[in-house]
Amino acid sequence: MRKPKVVIIGGGFGGMFTATKLHKLSRGDLDIELISKINYFVYQPLLPEVAAGTLNPQDAVTPLRNLLNGARVRLAEVTDIDFDAKQVILLQGQRKILQRVDYDHLVITTGQVANLSLFPGFEHHSLTMKDLSDAYRLRNRVIECMEMADVTRFPDIKQRALTFVIGGAGFSGVETMGELAEMVDRILPEYPNIQRHEIRLVMIQLGNRVLPELPEHLSTYALNQLEKRGVEVWLNTGIHSATQHAIYTNDGRSLPTRTIVTTIGNGPSEFVKSLPIQLQRGRIAVNAELEVIGLSNVWSIGDAALVPLNTDQENPLYAPPTAQFAVAQAELLAQNILHRTRGQNLASFTYKAAGIMASLGGGRGVAEIYGVRVTGIVAWVIWRAAYIGMLPGLATKVRVALDWLFDFFMPRTIVYMAESDRPATRYLDYSQGEVVQYANEVPAGFYIVLSGSLTQELEKDNGEPEHHELHIGDSWGSRALKEHRLTHGKITAREDTRLLLVNSGDFQRLRSSYKPFNELLSAGNK
Repeated sequence: MRKPKVVIIGGGFGGMFTATKLHKLSRGDLDIELISKINYFVYQPLLPEVAAGTLNPQDAVTPLRNLLNGARVRLAEVTDIDFDAKQVILLQGQRKILQRVDYDHLVITTGQVANLSLFPGFEHHSLTMKDLSDAYRLRNRVIECMEMADVTRFPDIKQRALTFVIGGAGFSGVETMGELAEMVDRILPEYPNIQRHEIRLVMIQLGNRVLPELPEHLSTYALNQLEKRGVEVWLNTGIHSATQHAIYTNDGRSLPTRTIVTTIGNGPSEFVKSLPIQLQRGRIAVNAELEVIGLSNVWSIGDAALVPLNTDQENPLYAPPTAQFAVAQAELLAQNILHRTRGQNLASFTYKAAGIMASLGGGRGVAEIYGVRVTGIVAWVIWRAAYIGMLPGLATKVRVALDWLFDFFMPRTIVYMAESDRPATRYLDYSQGEVVQYANEVPAGFYIVLSGSLTQELEKDNGEPEHHELHIGDSWGSRALKEHRLTHGKITAREDTRLLLVNSGDFQRLRSSYKPFNELLSAGNK
């Protein structure tokens, strides 16, 4: 008999722990497949330490295939879900081939994304702290700014380079700022032309205190520790906008800077917003059993889901988007999926966090564990012990522990790993008979024929093939990008051919910003 197929979208805390728990409980009775855009598990609480150089980037992640014995891993981007046909639609491989994957149970654990559109200019001029690449980018930016400030002769350039701004004073913002302050102090001796008083570390918070999730006593302690380390905390201050040279606040102040890190404004991904499912407070609405409201055998947990903790309609409580709750939800979800396949009753989600804690960097932290409030180095040690215990995989635990040990005795590296600029356009060469694009392949951008010729094979409504020739000056891809993943049939080189490819993101920006170009494309109707 065919095993029930469970498809999990997302390889974060919710997805990874659901897959491992399902495999353990089902004892091979389920066909489990996890789909993720990246092939590794990111332990997000450690990203600030990656950005500060405390941890090596590769040590803060674990390959999903090493963690998910008994479950398949598919590296792909999910673009849609056909709930009627019970199929997940995705783009797979370098050529972005459209595929459909059947499921009996579907788990959506895609988390949330930074919604920078809430603040004008932030989408283009600020950094986020969501993934390993974000931490890597922030580390490079800080070192680049220090290098520039050490040699420039212009005071205004030096001022902007040495001003680092964090938007938001929640856990991510405070921990990022704490590690950033530690990094700056550790690498400053390498830059003789920079004095500590020239460096500005600014945290902007809309509320009246930092770490509002913690009791006020711990919040006040955290604020005092940050200020002792030279961090300026602007409380009761809203962020308005950002430009290439500065950040602007709602009270009319401006701050010249080249580095803005945004840890606020999270929201659902475009993929989740495109689904015909109910969203509440920007999250997928689920019931107490973690099943998506209005759908059968479709489940959601973690940051993506709004998980109820009580049944009070007037004062509802929902699970916070933390790793503790995501892991607890994954354990219950695995049990409920098994109960559903066996015709048993489902259990409701209930969980009380053992504690809550934050690292302030520099050997200081704050924590509340089973009602006991702890501060200083003791809280910092508890924070590290708790997180290394939660890290999946023995190899990851050992690597992180060794990185922490070496950080006590070794200087921080200031190697600047500059990212080479990727051109917006590139040439593609094909020999006679080579396939340029398959019928079910989504175009990577906008293609222009520079030399040679091609044959385009389309399928008519009656199923018969239709052939067209593409010559120098012809193009395709515009309509496909506009109408989202409409393919152009099979395209084959008739002779040696050279194409110019404009990458999809750059093409979309050009088309939406320059009206004459858009009109030209509309006239061509390609």
